[in-house]
Amino acid sequence: MKTFKQLRSLSITGLASIAILWPSLSNANQDWTAIEAAAREEGKVVIYSVSSRISKLVEEFKEKYGVEIEGHDLSSDVQLEKFRREHKAGIFNVDVLFNQDAPLLVNEFLDKQLIHNFVPDDSVSQLDKDEMDPMLIQRWSSRILVYNKAKHPKGAPFDNLWDLTKPEWKGRLQMPNPSEDSNQSNVLQTILLNPDEMGKAYEKEFGEKLVYSEAVAKAIKKHPLIDKPDASIEWLYRLLKNKPVFISSTTQIFKNVGDVKQDNPPIGFTTFSKLRKNEPGEYEAEPAYDVEPVFGVAYPTALVIADGSPHPNAAKLLIRHMMGKGFKPWNVIGDYAARTDIAEKQIAKFNIPKFNSLKLWRIDPSAVYDSKYSFLTLYLYLKK
Repeated sequence: MKTFKQLRSLSITGLASIAILWPSLSNANQDWTAIEAAAREEGKVVIYSVSSRISKLVEEFKEKYGVEIEGHDLSSDVQLEKFRREHKAGIFNVDVLFNQDAPLLVNEFLDKQLIHNFVPDDSVSQLDKDEMDPMLIQRWSSRILVYNKAKHPKGAPFDNLWDLTKPEWKGRLQMPNPSEDSNQSNVLQTILLNPDEMGKAYEKEFGEKLVYSEAVAKAIKKHPLIDKPDASIEWLYRLLKNKPVFISSTTQIFKNVGDVKQDNPPIGFTTFSKLRKNEPGEYEAEPAYDVEPVFGVAYPTALVIADGSPHPNAAKLLIRHMMGKGFKPWNVIGDYAARTDIAEKQIAKFNIPKFNSLKLWRIDPSAVYDSKYSFLTLYLYLKK
């Protein structure tokens, strides 16, 4: 590999070549009367969920179907590691994974048939092809830049990702630590995968060609896989040099940025859906929609069935419910439903732009997966 961009093109080719090997779990001839009856016999369904909001479905699902939801609120990386170890030991406890780590899901778990794709037939007409294959997407989440609207009522005090490298934001950008938070790592990797756009954004901001720092040249010289600097690498170096504040909780970042009772609020990378916690006069965080070239990175939240599921029919029933009427807990600003019929209602209800019109880069699961080691090595070199 010479650059992150070259790696992206290689990984997309690899993705296409293995897609036909991924299994699906009885997507044809779905008899929901029979599935529901079998689910009632199974009695419960176990889900490892990236969202604590799964608890809001327990009562209604039990009342409607007579099936108990046993939900475990686990981050994407923790639930995958837990499931991997259990499966290897022959322990089959979980039925459904509700997970956001697309790089691992696509390139390890699907590839090794540790998970299976299942698409309810009544969702098919409302989904794009890439939201059903290689795995079912329930919603699109995003890690975005936000600012304090109460302090800046006329708009964000920055309009370019390169602004984050300027002295006025030194120590005032908050984000999760990318060496500990897989989503934030994926965000930075996605920016690294778009060096041409970052180069254009630099020239638009500063009106001149980018000159690479000596520290970047030294880091590239040490790196075993990259031998050419680019605009994205330079941006990452300058960002780290500007001493961002690492905070593990995206909820806390939202509060730190949005708290109206402060004179000099920070800015931050947080999860788009945290804006559901806004309260006039208390928290007023706002997406920085107009940042060049993007104000964040979008990633899918997938629903898949675990290999060895002890309650496979209840798993199918839960997935169908979460794609339809059971989407309600995630029907909030910033969580864009994959189903077009639900998404259209969200746009009207929350007065938000259409998802495809947002200035967001979508994560490329295979490119991010293939460049993970390269990124972590580069990150450590640049952080020194």
